[in-house]
Amino acid sequence: MPNIISASQFNKSEIEKILSRAKAVEESVQNGNVNQLLKNKIIACVFFEPSTRTRLSFETAALKLGAQVISAENAMENSSAHKGETIEDTTKILCSYADVVVIRHPAVGTLEKAAKVATKPLINAGDGNNQHPTQGLLDLYTIKKEHGRLDNLNIGFGGDLLNSRTLKSLVPLLRLYEGNKFYFISPKELQLPREFVKDLKDQGVLLEELRSLEEKLPELDVLYMTRVQKERFTNPIDYEKVKDLFVLKKEHLRNMKKNAIIMHPLPKINEIELEVDSDPRAAYFRQAQNGLYIRMVLLLYVLGL
Repeated sequence: MPNIISASQFNKSEIEKILSRAKAVEESVQNGNVNQLLKNKIIACVFFEPSTRTRLSFETAALKLGAQVISAENAMENSSAHKGETIEDTTKILCSYADVVVIRHPAVGTLEKAAKVATKPLINAGDGNNQHPTQGLLDLYTIKKEHGRLDNLNIGFGGDLLNSRTLKSLVPLLRLYEGNKFYFISPKELQLPREFVKDLKDQGVLLEELRSLEEKLPELDVLYMTRVQKERFTNPIDYEKVKDLFVLKKEHLRNMKKNAIIMHPLPKINEIELEVDSDPRAAYFRQAQNGLYIRMVLLLYVLGL
């Protein structure tokens, strides 16, 4: 059975099948006739880092498909990790209880370690500032629903790009489609890691790095805002210096295309003014809802159903 560790593991054909099935699953949820293909299965959701949407959407996805759920929230404190148990040992135990194991962890590379010993399908629900593949797929599904296509788009990412695992999961998926151009908009302190940018350029990806949010707004089809991640800063003073530098305001909306969409992985703090929420281009709550359908599909995917 396959694990889901990185967005880069998927080819275009697999992605298209996942997106197509997500549409069918969404229709079945809306119509109230979900086929409970996971009856008698157990899904473990173990989160060593806080989560609302990812954890609860995975648990809801499992329940809608007929599975039972075992879970641990704040597992860094409320599991044997607090006593020093390794992720390898934790994973072995979880695999003896559950049919699928969903893990979020603050340390980069933890899921790769877990995958080496896992005997049941493992899903990465976020490892530090590295990857969040299920978020990348739900973001892709959102863009496809909102725009009707995944090619020939101008996509801007604004805010804390240094720590954005959602960006690092979505860009590898979008680059599989032709004609997309990326604009990475951030203060220098929060720009993308140089090796990530170099890899994209080596792959022939069209991109620009900018310091001004206003500069490219009229050209964007998608604006993906990100939160300045306070928990990734070791020095609170450094966080205070950058936390208010990139804020999308209501006044910015008049400079955006009428059919553009605004995305955000949530939670949002102060990087999007509250007044923006009521604009039809604000897609982030619809985006979060789409996570349910994608995660239902991915639970089926890892179990070969």
